[in-house]
Amino acid sequence: MSSLAALSHRNFRLLWIGQLVSFSGSMMQNAAILWQVSLLAPPGHKGLALGMVGASRFVPIIFFSLLSGAVADAFDRRRVMLVTQSALGLIAGALAVLTFGGLTSAWPIYVLSMIGGAASTFDGPARQSLIPALVPRHHLPSAISLNTTMFQIAAVSGPALGGLVIGLLGIGWAYAFNALSFLGVIYALISMRDVPEVPDEERSEVSLHAVVEGIRFVFSTPLIRSSMLVDFFATFFSSATALLPIFAQDILHVGAHGYGWLYAAPAVGATVGSLLMVRFA
Repeated sequence: MSSLAALSHRNFRLLWIGQLVSFSGSMMQNAAILWQVSLLAPPGHKGLALGMVGASRFVPIIFFSLLSGAVADAFDRRRVMLVTQSALGLIAGALAVLTFGGLTSAWPIYVLSMIGGAASTFDGPARQSLIPALVPRHHLPSAISLNTTMFQIAAVSGPALGGLVIGLLGIGWAYAFNALSFLGVIYALISMRDVPEVPDEERSEVSLHAVVEGIRFVFSTPLIRSSMLVDFFATFFSSATALLPIFAQDILHVGAHGYGWLYAAPAVGATVGSLLMVRFA
């Protein structure tokens, strides 16, 4: 079976292309936020200011991660994504307006990052659970593989383009381009046809009981429990990338262009590593 087989299905192809554009814009925005916060931080407090960006994104995950899965099971996933993608687009637009207006304090960025983190917490489960409805079961491995590839491409292209945009046009344009990028996913979701809906009898209610059942299932399944713990620690300690503006500005002196490539470098390594694993597996 071809690794590109899932792209033969129109609905998945629409979502894949839309996500590629949107994720590239989001990665550009993530890099821009850190660069801007480092410029707004008081002298000697860059590390703390950059760490606060990560904290502002982490807080909504603590409060909403358990609820977001129940929401994805209870409501139409496309409608959930339309709400979350629209919210993320509006947040990017707000960042652009504030930056073009001469933002002098980092606290609005922290607030908008927190709201964006909440929207992303609901977006992820809805997006992941929508994919199996877009392709037949035998093409699901292809869809998952293509989604991983798409994210890796976006993780390289987004920051690299972000460095160029910041250096040539300014930080505000990175946010503006990201706001426009969400139109790709929104168009894809609206343009889908004949997407199977979850039968009413299979839908769960958004309730404490549903959340507790989900937690019980995770911790009673060793494979899932171990995978989630590994992913948690890997993600938690990878926050060192938040300090890259300090290296780019104060240590390496490579400017915004070099910063974009520094931010993209881990994704380049991950892409090369995955290709090598496929080649020698």
